[in-house]
This record gives sequence, structure tokens and C-alpha cells, in this order.
Amino acid sequence: MITQWLPQYQAQIESHIHDCFDRRYTSKEAVEITFEKAMRHAVEWGGKRLRTVLASVAYEHYSHKNSSDILPSIIGIEMIHAYTLVHDDLPCMDNDDIRRGKPTVWKQYGETMAVLVGDGLQTLGFELLAQSGDIRVIQEMTRAMGDWWVVRGQVRDTMIRHDSLALEELLRIHDEKTGIFIAASLLVGAYLAHISDDEVDSLRHFGMFLGRAFQIRDDILDVEWDAWEVGKKVWKDVKAGKGIVALIGLEASKELLSRYEEEMMTFTRSLRDEKFSDIVTFVVQRQK
Repeated sequence: MITQWLPQYQAQIESHIHDCFDRRYTSKEAVEITFEKAMRHAVEWGGKRLRTVLASVAYEHYSHKNSSDILPSIIGIEMIHAYTLVHDDLPCMDNDDIRRGKPTVWKQYGETMAVLVGDGLQTLGFELLAQSGDIRVIQEMTRAMGDWWVVRGQVRDTMIRHDSLALEELLRIHDEKTGIFIAASLLVGAYLAHISDDEVDSLRHFGMFLGRAFQIRDDILDVEWDAWEVGKKVWKDVKAGKGIVALIGLEASKELLSRYEEEMMTFTRSLRDEKFSDIVTFVVQRQK
């Protein structure tokens, strides 16, 4: 069961994040101290750390080694993830003031600081990942986060009308904004474990479906739980006509999630590694 091992992984990731900031930030100037506090606010004290957990689990599966040695590098994934959230929360994007149960960066420190924090977190994340010395790690993550995937998905999500989307168009946005990042996180760990080329595509395919499942569950939670449970505003997307529940309804969304779960479980059985199946169960059944 994931409750038996996930907290340990999360605690190790949190510890490395804190250590990274403690070593890096020692400024005595007021403006810089505020900036450094805002950087830490965006990353520390909250979040499932799912993407870095995925990198850790993939590394351990394919290398048969403990992932603690690569944590100083792969926490870069958390910095990059935080950058996407900081920018996503801005008034010009989703205009959210709660994230992980606390004020969003722009709400706490202002919009200008939030833009700069996002910029800083993205570059810091790639600096940390580059310490791995594996060019495939950087290529995979930059491709995922750039103009063909995450940024393009944000453009599509922000600029098009959601009330006239077809299901496949919405799933494309999910793939671009969420699926590719989750898949890339898995592959970061796998590349560092020297995964064989013929295994890359199947792992990426699994990651894309895990991303779809994650987003569908997010949309379901948006209507089933209150803001204190999930740590952010709820019902916002449905009221705006956005998301899969608004498009096909709650029950149909749950049925689609169940179909993805079955497909992903078929893949995890081929791996014979319970951590992967635990992650699938966690994503499709999580309560926040």
C-alpha cells in the first residue's frame, strides 16, 4: 500500500528541498530576503511531490538502487513544477488566491514578484537537473515544458473557448499541461537508471495516461470536496464551463477515469513492481 512507503519518499524530498534553499539563500538585503522567502513559499510546505516520487520509483525499478543518491538533482522537478503553478495562479491566467492551503505567491507577494519567482524557479530546476550529467534528462524535460507541450497547453487553455470543446480537444490540453510533465518525470528517473531504448515509449505512454487520470480526478474533486479539503478553490472550473466534469458530467468522468485505471493497471502488472500500481490507485482515488 502506498501509505506504507509514500510518506518516507515525500519526507526525503522535503528535506532535500529545505537543504537546497538553506545552502543557497543567505542574503541580508531586504529586497533579496523577500524574493528568497517568496521562492521558498512557492515550493516548501505543501504538495504531493508526485513527480519527484515518480522519478525516484522509476530510477529504483530500472536500476535496482536506492534513489537517495539522485535526489539532489531530481528535486529540480519540484522547482519546475512550482514555477508552473506560480504562473498558472496569476490573475492573467487562472486568477487563484489559494494553493496548497495557503495564499498563492502573487496574492502574498504581488504579481511582479510572482512572475520573477516563476522565472527563477524554472531556471533553478534545470540547473539542479543538469547536475545529473545526463543530456537526455535535460532534453526530455525541456521538450515537455516548452513550446510543444506545457506552454502550448497553457496557451490553448487560456485562449480558447471551453464551452465549445470536444472531449478529444480537452484531453489534448490535459496531455499538454499535465500528462507530458508526469511522463517526463518518470523518464528522468528511468534515464538516470540507463533504461533501454525499447522501454522508453511504453513508460512515456503510461505517464501520459497517468496525467489524464490525475487531471480527471482533479476535476472530480473540484465538485465533490470543499476548499479546505483540497487546498484551493473548488467549483471554479465547473462554474466557468471548464474541465471534464463540465463537459461530459460527473458520472461519465468517473467512468472514463475507471477505464484509464484499468489500462494503466495492465501496464503495471507487466512491471511486477507494486509501487507503480500503488501510484495508480493513489492518483485515481486521492481525496485532495
